[in-house]
Amino acid sequence: MYDLSLKECFFTIREIRGDQKFLLKHVFRVPALEDWVDYHKGASQLGLSKGKDTIEMSNVRQERDQALWEGLIVKVEGYLWKGKPITEQKDWKEKIPLGHKLEAISGFLLSGREDVPEEAALIEVKGFDLAEGGIEMKFAIFQNGTTERVVFHFNAPEASDYLRFSRLTSKMQLQRTKQRNVSAIRVPTDIRPFIELFDKLIQKVEG
Repeated sequence: MYDLSLKECFFTIREIRGDQKFLLKHVFRVPALEDWVDYHKGASQLGLSKGKDTIEMSNVRQERDQALWEGLIVKVEGYLWKGKPITEQKDWKEKIPLGHKLEAISGFLLSGREDVPEEAALIEVKGFDLAEGGIEMKFAIFQNGTTERVVFHFNAPEASDYLRFSRLTSKMQLQRTKQRNVSAIRVPTDIRPFIELFDKLIQKVEG
């Protein structure tokens, strides 16, 4: 079962050096709503428009993942600095390799759909009954070294819900900057309307 009462969770990464294996634990506090809001806002900038002929695109995923690691990390275990636990150092967060931070936060956030079988496993059924409504979605969510299965049961969305979702995911803004002939291309990313939509449609959760 996925435990919602936990205040902290960990993800363990593996480092291989020659014939040696090191298991390195990263312990995070459980993110609050504002952590998620800030994290998704960090993905809003797509690029810069310079003049009329050039658009410069950029990927800020690593920067925002690093910022999330910095904001959520409580402690690490398994790391040494000159033979002593690295957390004895005041700047221990800075000493953790960036690759380790990104792997740990990626694993901490890991989840995936489990209810989409291969095409060959699908069974054709005649007659799609619209009166039954409802949508069931299964997810595998990683928590403290184990994979937990969680099932979400939703009411079928109305046409207005589809249209609202479409508008939320298709917005784009061209914002002027202080640099001459340079504009920022942004997709406004506020997850709160998506949370409202989730709260409206959800029936129950199992697992």
